[in-house]
Amino acid sequence: MNLAYYGFVLAALSLQLLMGANDGGTLLGSIVATNIIRPVWAVVLLFISIVVAPLVIGTAVVTTLGNRIAPLSSIRMEMLYGTVAATVLWVWLAQRLRSPVSISYTFVGALLGSALAAGLSGSIHRQYIVEILGGMILAIVAGFVLGFVLIKVINMAGSRATPRANHWFKLLQVFSSVGLVLGYGANDAAKTLSLLYMASVVLGRASRQATIANTTLLGIVFIAGTLFLGGGVAQTSGFRLMKSSPKTVFLAQGVTASLTLLFARLGIPVSSTESLNMALVGTGAGERPGCVRWNVVTHLMLAWVITVPASIGLSWAITTGILYLFG
Repeated sequence: MNLAYYGFVLAALSLQLLMGANDGGTLLGSIVATNIIRPVWAVVLLFISIVVAPLVIGTAVVTTLGNRIAPLSSIRMEMLYGTVAATVLWVWLAQRLRSPVSISYTFVGALLGSALAAGLSGSIHRQYIVEILGGMILAIVAGFVLGFVLIKVINMAGSRATPRANHWFKLLQVFSSVGLVLGYGANDAAKTLSLLYMASVVLGRASRQATIANTTLLGIVFIAGTLFLGGGVAQTSGFRLMKSSPKTVFLAQGVTASLTLLFARLGIPVSSTESLNMALVGTGAGERPGCVRWNVVTHLMLAWVITVPASIGLSWAITTGILYLFG
């Protein structure tokens, strides 16, 4: 049993490494884009968010992912391996294309595909799946709309502001960056943690001590992925989407932090990185539409659209194979 658990931990850590490259790269690109926060401090913030946020803000998202897509009592280790393998493969393909991909969408689709492969179609909680996918879409749309509206309001209110106002936005960005990474830690970071939680329940190893140890380990692996694999994604999110300014970055980060923390309290998993990207696009479109690189935005949106059906099919195929060989 110990060997089975630790073997799965290694598999889950491979997913966490890619999350660090994809999500960590996106967050890091946003934080350092305006040069107000040094990269080393941005990395420290990311690590703290992964370790502390789930314990302080709560693990409602872990419960949702672990028990509301399919009953936890029906989960099998073959399903979890299939979920990890499909998610890792899809994210790896996106990394090869140097394109940020929604790991949240991928994870939910992969978990759903593994449940279908295990013959749990009658036990799947369809209402919760609709809520989860609806929440993800709502967070992206809300990120764009709020970013667009708020930049308009601030520009109207500060029409006579001098360039010195940028100094204040730089200071405010420190706080928005903290909120951004805490929201990520409380929401997106719950994906891998939910896998370890499900595996520990299936194998009879669940405990709070294990959860604390897992969050620390996940934080270390996440940072490793960000530092060694996340450079290309950081450039896409921080520099290729649009030309950022302290004002637009502060607003986008603030909007994303508010949305992810709210959804985390509601137990609804969302994608912080996609919400952040669209909030950045919203602020850019509201200020100067020409500054947005719409070809990059189109590429990102196309990846999001195909992610869920692709991850469902991929996970179904992989899990079916695993069940055939070992089930």
